[in-house]
Amino acid sequence: MGSIFRKLVIWVHSGSGPLLRGLAKRLFKSRWLLQNPAYQRFILNRVARIDDNVGALKPFISIETILTCNARCVMCVHGEQPMVGTMDEELFRSIVDQAAAMGAKSVGLSIYGEPFADKNFVERVEYVRAKGLSYSLFSNGSLLREDRIKRMLDLGGFESINFSVNGFSKESYEKVLPPLNREKVYGKINDFLGWCLDHPGKKPFVRISCVGLDENRAELKDYSDYWQSRPGVDHVLIADQGDWLGEMKYGQSEDETAATRGVKKEAWQSPCQSLWSSLYVYYDGRVSPCCEDAGARNLVIGDCSTETLADIWQGHLVASLRAQHRNNQRSCHETCGKCHWNQPWFKSPEVDAPAAAQDQETGSAPMPAPAE
Repeated sequence: MGSIFRKLVIWVHSGSGPLLRGLAKRLFKSRWLLQNPAYQRFILNRVARIDDNVGALKPFISIETILTCNARCVMCVHGEQPMVGTMDEELFRSIVDQAAAMGAKSVGLSIYGEPFADKNFVERVEYVRAKGLSYSLFSNGSLLREDRIKRMLDLGGFESINFSVNGFSKESYEKVLPPLNREKVYGKINDFLGWCLDHPGKKPFVRISCVGLDENRAELKDYSDYWQSRPGVDHVLIADQGDWLGEMKYGQSEDETAATRGVKKEAWQSPCQSLWSSLYVYYDGRVSPCCEDAGARNLVIGDCSTETLADIWQGHLVASLRAQHRNNQRSCHETCGKCHWNQPWFKSPEVDAPAAAQDQETGSAPMPAPAE
């Protein structure tokens, strides 16, 4: 049965189109499949092989250069509990150095803050590029400036940017993203697209994303049509609303929150991929494997102020979390116990490499990375 699951994943993610990939993702998140004992064994065997080679994994490292944000989005923790903080330059450079030493090829330069609110952001990009790393980031688009963007394009290595644009009409946009101005932000993002297209170098992959809410749901088709028609936009994403591990109550009941995350908490949950694929370094140096622990920040596995990233990645705190997830004991940790995510086990080539090598030794094909 495991070979059937493996072949299905390989087929879907190696040669199928967006429609089939979308259907496959729904299948791999379905309650029926996730509660199938054969599928559970397939996932757990795969995780065990990856975990046996955790020292060889190359996690994707995201760095929170700034926690401060100039928007107060109603579905974001910043809307209910505004947070501030900027990473020290010496700490930032140490983290970038360590990421390069761990074999990283690219880093994320944002987590929960607005990166362009960091007055030294371009200088940080210059340091990242000096270390041979490329980068990606998230932004609300409100603080874009031509001189900064053109300098970033000149430096190269600007892999991707996700613009969070959570409304189409002036009314919905400004209700969801106060105090931002819809016309100004739309204008700045369109300017950004033009700067990228006019630049002779490689342009970043541009995604425009929107969280579906009562305020904007009726206009999502117009929203998608508009952004898909803009030259330079590569992908438009309409995302489900999350609850930030219970920290956000806006617009959702407990049952609705659980539904958006795939399954009820009492059901079997596959181990969270982030424990084997990601490190999120907060502005103060604390490190988490979780992108959902936005406000409380309880899922901390180390501190770059006193430990190295490599030691944190193989430390006892994250090892304990991995064991809990393999044994379906998420509730043993306060943060993981609140999480409803039940993701299909898709890995990037770097993270999956140790398991792929073992697959080749046993004569079976490795699992490829998903094509988004």
